Amino acid sequence: MSRSKFGLSEKLDLINEFDKTVVSVSAFTKINGITRSTLRRWLTLFERDGVDGLREKTKNDTYPEELKLKVVHDFLDGKDTMEGLVNKYGLRSVFQVYDWVFKYNNGKSLARHNPSRKQDSIMSRKTTFEERIEIVEYVTKNNHSYSEAAKHFSVTYQQVRSWVLKSKKDGYEALLDGRGHRKAKKDLTDLDKANLKIRQLESQLEDQKIIEAFVKKLKELQHRG
Repeated sequence: MSRSKFGLSEKLDLINEFDKTVVSVSAFTKINGITRSTLRRWLTLFERDGVDGLREKTKNDTYPEELKLKVVHDFLDGKDTMEGLVNKYGLRSVFQVYDWVFKYNNGKSLARHNPSRKQDSIMSRKTTFEERIEIVEYVTKNNHSYSEAAKHFSVTYQQVRSWVLKSKKDGYEALLDGRGHRKAKKDLTDLDKANLKIRQLESQLEDQKIIEAFVKKLKELQHRG
């Protein structure tokens, strides 16, 4: 069973011992009552920060909100792994990255203080049907990431991701909220649906023949009306 607390001298002794050992990592950690992830974290901290990296912190490390957002965006945009970001930004563990990403995806503030009501309303603000289409096209048509779109339109990453995936699966009609702010999905006419489909195709497809086929269908519907 692994121990939860090790003093500074014990950590240094174990690191020195591991450097000289001929047994496997699994055997070494089992013999010394630590987990592989703990040993790996100690080695990383020691290599990066020396002895100071192994000292126990009396208080939680604090990081500015700007740094937290940069870490989150780097991870969500696929620029690096959690482990890589820990080393890149001098963090204590991957749990910090995980916590920040989780909060960001759920629309929670990364600031140290409690967010104001104004901040909450911005992060969870209501959007119109047209806005949601515009946000989706900002990603699909203009090749921006979810996090870039979230920042540009003052919405959450999770909202952007959800809208893009919905539109890809069920078309722009899926972006209607169904609460009667404008048209409900059931109130869309065939002409409305055709217009939405054409707009989506123009945003996502380069095949002009497909677009022209829908334009032809639209003209037929217009003549019927």
